Amino acid sequence: MTEVQLHDITLVPERTLGSPAGEGPLRGRLSFGWDLLPADHESAPADWRAQVNGTPGRDYRHLLLVCSFRPETPQSPGVFRHASLAVSLTTSDPAVRPVARLIDPGERTRPVGGPGTGLSFTVATGIVDLGVERQPDAGPGREEWIVRGHGASQPDPQWEFRSLRRLPLAGDHPVAALVELVPGVPNTADVLVAAELEHRSWGVRRYRARLAPQSHGITLSP
Repeated sequence: MTEVQLHDITLVPERTLGSPAGEGPLRGRLSFGWDLLPADHESAPADWRAQVNGTPGRDYRHLLLVCSFRPETPQSPGVFRHASLAVSLTTSDPAVRPVARLIDPGERTRPVGGPGTGLSFTVATGIVDLGVERQPDAGPGREEWIVRGHGASQPDPQWEFRSLRRLPLAGDHPVAALVELVPGVPNTADVLVAAELEHRSWGVRRYRARLAPQSHGITLSP
C-alpha cells in the first residue's frame, strides 16, 4: 500500500497596508498531496458507489486531497487558526465544466467540553481512517466542526479547516470529491490553498500557498 505523497509548500504572506517589516514566506509549516482514484475504489463511501451505479454511462474520478499542518517553531512562528482549500474544476472548453457531484466531508466534527479527547488520522492511497480518541473517563460533550465542505454538485468545491480551543490545527486533514467528468475534452482541477496564522507580535496574518505546477493543476483526464 503506497502512502499519499505530501510535499512541502511555501506560504507567502498577503501584502496589505501596514504589513510588518521583515515578514517573509513561511516554509516547513504546510504540506499538500493528492491522489486520483477510480470512482468505484473500495475506500469510496456507500453513497458514492450508489451515485456511480445509479448513473451508468457517466465518467467519475475519486479525487483525494490532503493538507498537513505543522506546529510553529522558533524559526517559523505563528499558530494556524484557519485555512481553506478550494478546487476549480475546468476543461479546455470554458462552456462546460466538471462537477464535484459529492464531497467528503460535508462536515467533520470533534467532541468539545470534556477532557481526554483527541484525533488520529491514517492517510494512505485511497484509504483514509479518521478516529476520535476519548479517554474512558471523558464525559459527553457537544460537537464542533473542524473541517467543513461546501460546493457539492458544483464545479468549485472548497473546504475550511479551523482550530478549536483545545484542538490546534495540526496534522493531516484529508478531504475528497467525486468528480463527474466532461467527456471528450481534458479535465483539470486547479487547487488554491490559503491560511491564517496568529503571531504573538503581528496578530493574525493571511498567507497563500505557492503550489508546484503538478499540484496547482491536477489532470483528471487526458
